[in-house]
Amino acid sequence: MDTAQIIAGLVLLLCIVGVAYFLAQQRTPPQRQIANTRRSQIEQDFARVFAMTSAQGKKGLIRRWMDRSGCDRTEAMRLATEEWRRDNR
Repeated sequence: MDTAQIIAGLVLLLCIVGVAYFLAQQRTPPQRQIANTRRSQIEQDFARVFAMTSAQGKKGLIRRWMDRSGCDRTEAMRLATEEWRRDNR
């Protein structure tokens, strides 16, 4: 085997590995993508429930929940939405 054949074999092997890796990534969605989808749903619910609230009111509501429960912004939105739904049944 000469050098050209070895290099061609390595390039072919790298292409096969790259295609296999790409296909494996397409089959199983990463956790980050699932988390982003969930975050997007929470933000949409919050926007729908508090559609008539001003931007300052929404920010204040989120800030109060973050301070009260020590959570992040998305969790604060979820908690505020749940409380509103509980109180308005």
